[in-house]
Amino acid sequence: MSRGPRSVRLLTGHRRPASARTACRPGGPVGVGPPMWPALYPQGRAVGHARVVAVPPAQLRSYRRRVWAWRLLLAGWVGLTALAAWVGLRWIGLAGLGCPLLMASPLLGMWWCSIVDLREQESELRRGR
Repeated sequence: MSRGPRSVRLLTGHRRPASARTACRPGGPVGVGPPMWPALYPQGRAVGHARVVAVPPAQLRSYRRRVWAWRLLLAGWVGLTALAAWVGLRWIGLAGLGCPLLMASPLLGMWWCSIVDLREQESELRRGR
């Protein structure tokens, strides 16, 4: 999503001339009073440069290992659930789908835990911890 030419100017370091900067204020051009209904004209927050945090390679490797560990765990559980479904349908019939349906609830729980864990790790990396 693009925020328009202003974002491009800020990201590329382009600055407006001093005359253009002094002519406009948050409420509009100089000489024009504030809007009659300020709630209808909310002030947007200033868009600045993106903060780049240098992540040490050891922490980045640790994060990638954790991502792959979660992926392998979830893929293994999905495979085990699929195997149970196949065996249940093959040997028992439709009644054999009860076990894979019960196995789906821990799968969803592990999926949720992986999302929370990886978000937390990523936020710690971004904060520089």
